[in-house]
Amino acid sequence: MASANVKTTKSTSGNPESEVWLEQYEAAMKLFTQQKFERARPLLEKVAGGPEARLADRARLHLQICAQRLDEAAPVLHSATDYYNAGVVEMNQSRYDAALEYLQKAAKLAPKDGYVAYALAVLHAQLHQAEAAVQAMEQAIRLEPRTRWLARTDRDLQGISDDPRFTELLYPEPE
Repeated sequence: MASANVKTTKSTSGNPESEVWLEQYEAAMKLFTQQKFERARPLLEKVAGGPEARLADRARLHLQICAQRLDEAAPVLHSATDYYNAGVVEMNQSRYDAALEYLQKAAKLAPKDGYVAYALAVLHAQLHQAEAAVQAMEQAIRLEPRTRWLARTDRDLQGISDDPRFTELLYPEPE
């Protein structure tokens, strides 16, 4: 019978335990392809130590890549400017979790720097987090009033440009 060679499961051996290892590997690879190497690493380590030889070999290969990428991605940061620059790089590469972490560290080190608050507003706008973006923009304008004019033409803020609170910040009523 020709149909006997067709696999009915996704796993290599057809048993339920193999399915679990395959699901772990697939979850790790999803994170890996999203360049979330720190989160992919523990899943890959688990699969690499598992009984599925083919998956373990693949997991070990991807673990090596994770290690390389994490080593490259771990610059030595000291100042608020270092953290700000790293955050902007991560934001430009759509790695929003890392961008937020760096920008928050920059904000803690330099709470009176409007450019850091502005970058946080941009990040939150790109994530369509209107409340957080408006709060960060309020702070940026309070710290550096000139950012109001920059924000009026910044395409990176389009994610919240329709929000009335944001519009009121950028175009306040004359006193």
